[in-house]
Amino acid sequence: MNNERFIVNPFGDLTLTAGDRANLVAIADQLVLAKFEEYEEHLNIDKKVDLTRWKKFSNSGTTTAYLERKNSNPDSKLPALLMVGPLPGTLDENMFGLVSPTLEAMRIKSSYLNDFSAAAVLATIVEPTVEEPFRSVVVKWMEIDIPGASIGLVRNRDYIYLESSGILRLKNGERVGYHLFHSVSFPEAHELPNRVRGNMSFCGIFHQEGPDRTDCRGTGIMDPGGDMIRVMAVMGMVQATMAGLKYSYCGQMKKLAWLLEQRHNEAKERGAPVAEPACVTCFKQIKTSRLSVGRSSSTCKLCFGALCGTCKISKKLSFITPDLELAQRKVNFCVKCLVEATRMDTQEAARQQFVYKKQVQPSVYGSSVGSSGSEDTISSSRSHDGIA
Repeated sequence: MNNERFIVNPFGDLTLTAGDRANLVAIADQLVLAKFEEYEEHLNIDKKVDLTRWKKFSNSGTTTAYLERKNSNPDSKLPALLMVGPLPGTLDENMFGLVSPTLEAMRIKSSYLNDFSAAAVLATIVEPTVEEPFRSVVVKWMEIDIPGASIGLVRNRDYIYLESSGILRLKNGERVGYHLFHSVSFPEAHELPNRVRGNMSFCGIFHQEGPDRTDCRGTGIMDPGGDMIRVMAVMGMVQATMAGLKYSYCGQMKKLAWLLEQRHNEAKERGAPVAEPACVTCFKQIKTSRLSVGRSSSTCKLCFGALCGTCKISKKLSFITPDLELAQRKVNFCVKCLVEATRMDTQEAARQQFVYKKQVQPSVYGSSVGSSGSEDTISSSRSHDGIA
């Protein structure tokens, strides 16, 4: 997401009847069910890939992307894509990272994944609930920057698509997450100047198979439209799919932000404890002057304990300011609090953000948020309807 650009929603909200909404949900459910059944078969054959149909294209660690061989589908102009392999993190962390039912959630997600350059929520069909915090069906628009577009060699691609996410269960009762992107069209969502409207259909299935390991199988196809060089289209398709490797990281950073909000509220009620002049991790003595008011870089922002330069761990967290800017701030933690954050209830964090609509307030990051200090990176983008 390019934080130096600003756009507004180029279409406005879609006008959808109850019948339209029901049809969209039915389409999404039907597509997801087909991919869910494919995943069950994938498990039945011990997750083996048919190399007579699929050709290895790229990999990141043990996660591999395959392209469909031409002789498997000779009539197709573009090959289908298959991604298989483990993702880091738990199922809930990956789901928390990928679900973005609102514009604000999309902006924060994109700050961690950098998966598109501009986007907007056009219609909300199904919202997350207390019982199903990862269940969402939304119509969205997004634009993807194409190398060479800035000098007029090619035009950027944009997509109108139905996004659906949620949880299903295998026959043995184990939870499986899904994430669907599927192109749709509406009269109101007209083609835009200097962009080529593309089409895509992707679906990822996620299944936790260890304490910090989630199996993934994703399939799809992307038609970027126009006369884009085939290899560029394929690379864009693979890059978009491989963004899933960062889902759990995004979920973990959002959990950290939520835990910060909790601790900040507790500190407002009881008062923040005074940091002892010793590192909470290695117990090294720290000069009292370094713990004075305003020196938040010397303490853990969760437990307020002192940290030496060696033991402090910095994480860059994203949030939306009251004037609708996307802001990022490096925040310091101790290792104990980071471990605690990974063990916290991810579904409850999702409920707070998606169901109760509680956003992290800038004050939890310290009084310097919004300044030009070395630890702050504040974007200039604002948007009520779209993001860029």
